[in-house]
Amino acid sequence: MTPHGAQRRAWLSVCGLALLTLAGCATPRPQPADTSAFWSGRLALQLQSTPPQNWSASFELQGSAEQGQMVLLSPIGTTLARLSWTPQAAWLEQGQDKTESHNLQSLSQRLTGTELPIAALFEWLAGKTAQASGWQADLSAHAQGRLTAKRDTPAPEAVLRIVLDR
Repeated sequence: MTPHGAQRRAWLSVCGLALLTLAGCATPRPQPADTSAFWSGRLALQLQSTPPQNWSASFELQGSAEQGQMVLLSPIGTTLARLSWTPQAAWLEQGQDKTESHNLQSLSQRLTGTELPIAALFEWLAGKTAQASGWQADLSAHAQGRLTAKRDTPAPEAVLRIVLDR
């Protein structure tokens, strides 16, 4: 081995050791914790209207009562509707149709045929009791990922059933 080759080999070893040392010191930047809630599962809504209405969909719900998003999905995963809200406004997207309102409840009624208790829904999904005008929630099966909420007034009577993904 020539002195030049030994010197080159030593230099490459030092550079390699320096790179390994630097890589060992590098730590990935911690990602901020996402403090918003997220739930997914299936929901079914029955309305005792004339004629009676029944529908179901998979859902993804994230955020909070103040700011969030609910996506309704078909059995094959196609987005049926997206309901988004902030303290200033709410939006409903159904295919190419987009509607904006200052009132989340009016958009939930347009989507489902009745006003859904979105603010209370976040509490119910967390296993906490919450008041919603006319609605009574049964959280007795919450530990199994199920809840039922019923509304007698105002008409039409409604039953909302939710099964959470595990």
